[in-house]
Amino acid sequence: MSLEYYLNGEGPTEFLTLLSACISTAGTDAFNSHFLGMIENVIRADQCTIFSFKTARPTCYLSYNKRKLKSVHNLAQKYLRNGFKNDPLRAEIDQVRTSRQTIVRDLVDLKPNMPPEYLKTFFTSIGVTDKISIIGVNAADLVVLNFYRFEENGAFHRSDSDLRNKFWEAIVRIVLLHYGSTTVSDITSPLHSLSAREKSICTAMLRGMTADAIAWELDISADTVKTYRRRAYEKLGINSKSALFELCHRH
Repeated sequence: MSLEYYLNGEGPTEFLTLLSACISTAGTDAFNSHFLGMIENVIRADQCTIFSFKTARPTCYLSYNKRKLKSVHNLAQKYLRNGFKNDPLRAEIDQVRTSRQTIVRDLVDLKPNMPPEYLKTFFTSIGVTDKISIIGVNAADLVVLNFYRFEENGAFHRSDSDLRNKFWEAIVRIVLLHYGSTTVSDITSPLHSLSAREKSICTAMLRGMTADAIAWELDISADTVKTYRRRAYEKLGINSKSALFELCHRH
């Protein structure tokens, strides 16, 4: 089979350019924008999350959503609060801790072991038609990458298994390289997926500032603050301040 799953008919140039940009910016706050380019132009996912299972309770490294429907918002928050406990990937996460081997799983693999309420909350009720999960580990971290497609865009295209596994192995290794870096103090913040203005507003919110206080500090109107906040929430797949705090590991 062809490389359609990864290149979507665009040829290798775009793919290699995006891959090179991800590698060259690993460990910097520019990484997320290039990784999002990979998500949008190569993987063609509608939503992506990256969770770290370094500890028993996961933390979120990246949450990115292209779908503006409110039904998909705050799913990362729900997962971080309690949803992870019923994730059918949990047994395989423990397996990867021991085997040190990357595992790739599709939605069809996961459904048989998925509790009905979990399936409803995170899939059927919001129109998820396909999912690919990759579990990878190194000496410093264990990460789970989740890529989703919604019903309006159909399922992912798939290539032969050997090529597919090599592709995902490369992607998860780049992710582990990036988040294992110490060159940026807060490299694991999901806010790196936002524009500079969106990030500054969310950072101010995490410091407890109100929209009016942020407007005064940044010398913009309160309505402009609210516009950037809405855009940030849409990209992060959230719709509340509490979800922002949950996503950014602030309690």
